Amino acid sequence: CEQAGCSKWAAFNFEGERGGRFCAMHKAEGMVDVKNKTKRCEHVGCSKMPAFNFEGEHGGRFCAQHKLAGMVNVIIKGCEHVGCSKVRPGFNFDGERGGRFC
Repeated sequence: CEQAGCSKWAAFNFEGERGGRFCAMHKAEGMVDVKNKTKRCEHVGCSKMPAFNFEGEHGGRFCAQHKLAGMVNVIIKGCEHVGCSKVRPGFNFDGERGGRFC
């Protein structure tokens, strides 16, 4: 990031420019993520990272603000217990990889 004293990864610049100049915290108004161009919300004019899609689908299509009715966060894994909406589960059965339950 070009902001004095900031050591975060720069991903933001003005549309059409090459290379990131600022991090999300220090980006100027109108700057967009130029490092992750293919991963943008499908809502026209939105440049946020998408995380929402319909259950069972792969990859995010919309950001939280523009998600459609019935869409869920498909990027951040949630607890598998029926009715639980907590994210980033940390428990699983012995010998298995990855968290499944909170």
